[in-house]
Order: sequence, then structure tokens, then C-alpha cells
Amino acid sequence: MNYPKSISIGVTGASGFIGSHLMTALKGHGKVVTLSRNGSLPTTAQLKNFASGVELVFHLGGVNRGTDEEILTGNITATLRLLEAIRKYGKPSAKMLFASSTQVYRLKKTGDKISESTPLQPDSIYGISKKSAEDLIRISGLPHTVLRLANVYGPGCRPNYNSVVATLCQRARKNLPLQINGKGSQGRDFIYIDDVVQAFLLAGFNGKSRERKVYNVSSGRITTLKKIINTIKQIEKGIKVEFNVEGEDKVSYCCDSTRFKRDFGWKPRTSLSQGIERSLKSF
Repeated sequence: MNYPKSISIGVTGASGFIGSHLMTALKGHGKVVTLSRNGSLPTTAQLKNFASGVELVFHLGGVNRGTDEEILTGNITATLRLLEAIRKYGKPSAKMLFASSTQVYRLKKTGDKISESTPLQPDSIYGISKKSAEDLIRISGLPHTVLRLANVYGPGCRPNYNSVVATLCQRARKNLPLQINGKGSQGRDFIYIDDVVQAFLLAGFNGKSRERKVYNVSSGRITTLKKIINTIKQIEKGIKVEFNVEGEDKVSYCCDSTRFKRDFGWKPRTSLSQGIERSLKSF
């Protein structure tokens, strides 16, 4: 896809996991400005400098770990102030791409695919904050596209933070036992970082992003922790596994990304084995 080279682009969360990969992909594609928070909300001056003349905003910044207040402030208040700045200082045609999460849904134990029409019933503070941010964007009047991301993994993802894949890969590279709650039968929808970045680029530089739609971006399949472990063991020989049967997580789910595939011609291109091998090499 050919991207315009004269567009003014803004990226929040540019130093984060997804943001750093997106910044690499955006090199040579317009003027890119970033917005940093350093643990607090951006100042009025920072927001004005960021939003002035901006035409396309990738809103990736947020908080997914911390106190309830930190999560709500970092995801709701920060989004509200960003929207106000874009409306005030950005180009009249400015549009936003928002990195939301599948945690806006109630994640069930049934293993059913979750579609965009599934009722939003978040059961965590983080999920509530992402849903609230979506609502603010929806009523802002700005052209926008919301991408509800499944479990994103790949090089740069932090272990012992919010990625089981990164945690397991780091332990394997250190020749430490892989520790799992339960028998490893619980499953999630995992999507590799390069496929997520491609989704943002397609949605950002395609006129359909003005339709104010919401999309799931996911692999569309359940991958069990046992499968992840077995994939790691095929690459890192001799790794031991420790199971904690008392702490079993019985929730398994995946998301349906048919709508995004249909509208943008996108599909995940990185297999689980390729993604895990690249993740292992990053440690």
C-alpha cells in the first residue's frame, strides 16, 4: 500500500510496545509527532504542540497496570483531553485510530468467538476504562476507527507484566522452568505485533477509517497455553514445565476479525511458531 508522505501524523504511546513498532513502520511516511506523559497527564502546552495541524492520530497511549485511579485517569481523562486538543488545534479533517482491547467484552468460558456485536460488559477496571474511552471518541464528532486488539505479542513485549508469551519466552531463554496455572488447557487469541501494525496502517491510510467503525483485530482462533509451551520446547530444547493445578484459569476465548478482513483486505500473516521464534530471539 502506498502511504502519503506529506501528512501530519501524531502518535501517543510511541515509546510503548505497539507504538515503537508503529513508529518504525511510519518512517518516511509524513511528519510524525509524539506525545509523552512520563507518568502524568500531558500539559496543555504539550497537547497543543502535539495536536497543532495534525491530520491523523494513532492513539496508542494508555495505562493497563497500576491503581484503579491511575488506570481510569490514564485511559479516560487522557483521552478526553486529547480529543479536546485535536478538535481545537488539529486540522478540521483530523481523524483518529484508537487502540482498544477485547477486554471491553465479558470474556467467557465457552470458547465462542466474540464479534463486534457482542454486548460490551467489561469485568475489569482496564476494560471499563477502554470502553469509556471508546464512548468519548464515538461522541467526539471526529472521524475515527477503533481497533479492539486481542493479546498482542512479539519482540519488545514486557515479560511479567501483561504478556504470558513474553514471560514464557524469557524464562525459556534463561533456562528456567515454564510455570503455568492449571493444566495449560486455557486458551486465548494471540496476534503477532507485525500483523497489528499492518492493521493500523491499513485503517489509518484508508478512507474507510472515516466511517466510524469498530473492528476486532485478532487471529480468530484459540491457542492454548499448552500449545505455546510445546512450540517453545520445540525451539528451546530441554526446557522443564511446572504446573500449578490449584490456580487454573478456565477462561478460553477468541475474537472474530471477519469484518476487518473484509473491509481492509487484511489477514494475520505470522504463524504462532514464527512469532514465538522471533520473540525468543529478542531475549
